[in-house]
Amino acid sequence: MAEEGKEPKVKLGFIYNHCNDVEAMRKFYTDLIGLKEFAFHNDEQWGWLCYKTGGLELMFFRTEDMIPVQEQWAVQPGWEGGTFEGTSWSIEVPGESFSSVVKRLLSAGIKCFKDKPMWLQDSYWGFPVMDPMGNTVEVYSTPKEKPASTEWQD
Repeated sequence: MAEEGKEPKVKLGFIYNHCNDVEAMRKFYTDLIGLKEFAFHNDEQWGWLCYKTGGLELMFFRTEDMIPVQEQWAVQPGWEGGTFEGTSWSIEVPGESFSSVVKRLLSAGIKCFKDKPMWLQDSYWGFPVMDPMGNTVEVYSTPKEKPASTEWQD
């Protein structure tokens, strides 16, 4: 039990995810979204992929048993349309890179919630997509100022 007035310092360090194909996850997160890869290994015995993201490590481990790929969009605050109550996450992309990330995702044939980013919560551009495991990933960017038009123009 913590001493009164002194809460223990708790730090979330790792999120572990399982996947069927670490190479496909690598292409999605490294090549298309642009996350900086921290570690990658893929051989017959073991496969993993890791990203350090602001003090939290997002990790993917290849599973021996095939996992069903999620086909429904997860419910997320900020936008309507998801029906699956499961884990999902958001990845912030700098404003100057957001348009090119969206174009790469569209060109790669990634499953997208809409065909263009949406202006959400009157504060940011959101572009929900599914990674190779069907995880809902909201790629987003928060501009310094509200745009003149909230209809995506790029």
